[in-house]
Amino acid sequence: MKTYEELLSDIEDDMELMGALHIVYAMEENGVLTGYDYLPEEPYTISVTLKDLQEKIHQQMLYDKASAYTYDSDKSAPKLAVIFPGIGYTADKPLLYYASRLARHYGYQILAVSYGTLPENVKGDHAKMKQAFELAYEQTEQALQDIDWNSYGSILFISKSIGTVIASAYASRHNIKGKSILFTPLTDTFSFARPGSIAFHGTADPWAETGSIRTLAEQKEVPLFLTPNANHSLETGDVQADLSIIKATMEHVNRFIATP
Repeated sequence: MKTYEELLSDIEDDMELMGALHIVYAMEENGVLTGYDYLPEEPYTISVTLKDLQEKIHQQMLYDKASAYTYDSDKSAPKLAVIFPGIGYTADKPLLYYASRLARHYGYQILAVSYGTLPENVKGDHAKMKQAFELAYEQTEQALQDIDWNSYGSILFISKSIGTVIASAYASRHNIKGKSILFTPLTDTFSFARPGSIAFHGTADPWAETGSIRTLAEQKEVPLFLTPNANHSLETGDVQADLSIIKATMEHVNRFIATP
């Protein structure tokens, strides 16, 4: 099987010959694109443009790099997952709830941060958003002040919305080396983005413009999973579609957490 670099090189050559929008047929194994051809024959059955295929392969390469992010630590030591909720999106809501359950399945202790009362109606109000961040970050510092991070063999931060900014800032300021799951990050999140992070964004998210999120994620080499027409909760309003979204999202999360 070809490496990602070899596939990307082949795609670039084909784009020069046939154009970025030329349709090819890809093969997928366990949710991972592994190759492509020019005719829809088994096992090459997924119709995709060369441009979209290039983007998917590139994201897979970044995802594998983030998933395999490790550091010198005692792998037999306890594991800790810290949950950083959003404003109004608490730890018992779907994205954080199921991600926490997966982390617990893989042996992580779970600790959820609580921010207390924060300003209301912060969307679009820079001053209120800054105030909310400062208050929530202060609460986070207090909640985590007694943790001996060096006693854990694996550390996982699972965050949502403003929680992605808080989690990334906290990890950066305390030099905590671990993995991070960013659900619907804000643009400010990428000021602190760390190695070993993956992100999820809905293209109808009113809190973060898709083009900006894509550009920032690319600059920081953070693999970004886009959900078309999904809002800030990665939901569309269609129950069946939303169930499919949560299932697909948690498949990525499961593989990310499970990778040693």
